[in-house]
Amino acid sequence: MMLSRRAFLLGTSGCLLANLPLVGWASGTASGGRSFLEVFAFTCPHCYQLALQLRLWLPLHPHVTHYPVHIISTADDLKLAAAGYAATLLGQGEAYRQALFKAIHTDKRPADEKTLVAVAESLGLVSQRLVQTMQGTEVAELLARSERITRQFQITATPTLVIDQHSVRLPERDPLDILQEAFGP
Repeated sequence: MMLSRRAFLLGTSGCLLANLPLVGWASGTASGGRSFLEVFAFTCPHCYQLALQLRLWLPLHPHVTHYPVHIISTADDLKLAAAGYAATLLGQGEAYRQALFKAIHTDKRPADEKTLVAVAESLGLVSQRLVQTMQGTEVAELLARSERITRQFQITATPTLVIDQHSVRLPERDPLDILQEAFGP
């Protein structure tokens, strides 16, 4: 019997996003540092640009913890987010994220299952293991958490930054300017 998306997500709604501490996830980390959520979508060109910028910005701000969270608002989002979270659980999260963004936006490949698997294989992941992980309970928990974050902060567009438990979406402003204001130069 196949579960509906709603039943699937409701059944897993009590869990946490991987590596996201229980205490202080938006106003700081458990160790006292500051953090932010980057709510993104693999199909969003602005998110791709921000991901490229963050690769340069984050190493310059080691006191800031970054949590990428895929928006969950459509069935397609579920598939893409599941692949990203599965890659994270398999130890290739950021590499997969960058490679999938590149495949979709630079190489102009469709955001479909074939591309998800090809990107995983290009990083040395076994496609069957990726698919099994995508279908597992850990990924289901991460998807439920993403959907809750999307609802809680009423996120309707990407990229959106969540800093100190406040959703920040200012399309007319560069997201890096917002991060500089929040965390310093």
